[in-house]
Amino acid sequence: MKICILTHTFPRFAKDTAAPFMFGLATGMVSAGNEVYVLSPYSSKYSWKKTDLTFKLLTYKYIWPNSLHKLGYSETLLNDMGLPILMWVLSPFMYFFGFWALLSLVRKDKIDLINAHWILPNGFIAALVSFFTGVPVVSTLPGSDVYMAKKNALFKLLAQISTKVSKKITSNSPQLISDLEKITGVDISSKSETIIYGVDPNFFKLNKGKSESLKKMLMIPNNCIVVLGIGRLVAKKGFEYLIRSSVEILKKFSNVVFVIVGDGDQREYLEKLTRKLGVQQNFIFTGSVNYQELIHYYNLADIFILPSVRDEKGNLDDQSVSVMEAMACGKPVITSNFPGYRIVINDGENGFLVNERDVKKIRETICTLVKSKVLREEMGRKGRQRITREFSWKAVGVQYSNLFSSLVK
Repeated sequence: MKICILTHTFPRFAKDTAAPFMFGLATGMVSAGNEVYVLSPYSSKYSWKKTDLTFKLLTYKYIWPNSLHKLGYSETLLNDMGLPILMWVLSPFMYFFGFWALLSLVRKDKIDLINAHWILPNGFIAALVSFFTGVPVVSTLPGSDVYMAKKNALFKLLAQISTKVSKKITSNSPQLISDLEKITGVDISSKSETIIYGVDPNFFKLNKGKSESLKKMLMIPNNCIVVLGIGRLVAKKGFEYLIRSSVEILKKFSNVVFVIVGDGDQREYLEKLTRKLGVQQNFIFTGSVNYQELIHYYNLADIFILPSVRDEKGNLDDQSVSVMEAMACGKPVITSNFPGYRIVINDGENGFLVNERDVKKIRETICTLVKSKVLREEMGRKGRQRITREFSWKAVGVQYSNLFSSLVK
């Protein structure tokens, strides 16, 4: 089966942090026996060699000069809350040339199915191509795209068209599917399916190789318990509530160090908050880290936490790949009690689920894990077993492949 993955974000080189899960997904679909094409907008940062890839990676240009290719690759949204002015100028060109590139590819290579990631813009582009070619579309919802439809009537209309034309709607979160249905007013109960994004357990695994040198570089004493958080520093990641919980934690356990990996518009606010609460000495903000270096941070950690929340604009981070990567590395995880996380985590068995913004529960759960190395190791072991058994990219690729096969004549 020939599958085209249509996206506007994809890793441009081996250590790129732009949507690395898309690379894993394409690889997983290939391992399931499919011929896979990935179509994404042009970026001057692409440096893959053909020998590096098991799938065909194609790009299209939508503007001249090349330096104006600014859309996608995690640069489109400002803090998940607003839209840059440049986006309004460039988007019509991206829609038109994206449509033309996809139409040409579908006709030339006889693509059997289009898998559009992000309902906007790619779901709509794929819907137009499907209208002209009859090739079925499966739209996949990674997250923020759903809430784009709330921003104005035009986006809502485009999302409605995309949703109606799609033969199936998949997401790594049942909450995102529910939110899309509410926002667009389109009943998708009969054609929606939750498929969790995967992890490569052969890469993300327990490996203390560089963690000790990393600990020295970060100047963390050997007797410290490291609580790790990884993600963009935006409101929906909920790191503010981790910081607020730390005040009482540090009164009981002064040897706890919090390491926050990532960057974003909230970084200055979060750093100021640690100083305001007097806990700055126990917090380390590393900034962005190359994707392939993340494994060393996971292995540095004793506990992983991502206290996700629904932000004031309604954006929700309901199933972050970082939680699953931490589990694959054998770390006990704490995250919010949202439907997407409940698919992967059995509360109290292979991790802990807490209500969003519940500072008291975050504090109590971290303290429980700090006190018991045995519990940390047991939870970590069970978490890795779950990821390896059910959520490897190979297993996820088979799930997608089975779904696609049912739609192709």
